[in-house]
Amino acid sequence: MADAADAIAGYVARGREAFDADPAVRDAILYQIIVLGEAAKAALAADPDLEAAHPSVDWSPVARMRDRVAHHYWATDGEVVWATARDAVPALRRAVAAALAAAG
Repeated sequence: MADAADAIAGYVARGREAFDADPAVRDAILYQIIVLGEAAKAALAADPDLEAAHPSVDWSPVARMRDRVAHHYWATDGEVVWATARDAVPALRRAVAAALAAAG
């Protein structure tokens, strides 16, 4: 999850203009959102207690966003994708880092 979040941060650092102008940047962010969601789903499947053990990580939205991107890609809203990449992913990255640090 951390790797996907870090990759998204790298694309966001290129700016909104790059996101709007370069389909490769949009596609890369969308792909990493799928990776992030798959990783969250796999982690929860592997450890059913994970969600309760780390309440600071908001697991459901990332999984739902992954499903939306993967299965309803034609209806993906660029504004929502950009806001997710810019705001929600860094918050998730911080929560995951804190959870990993707490786990030792």
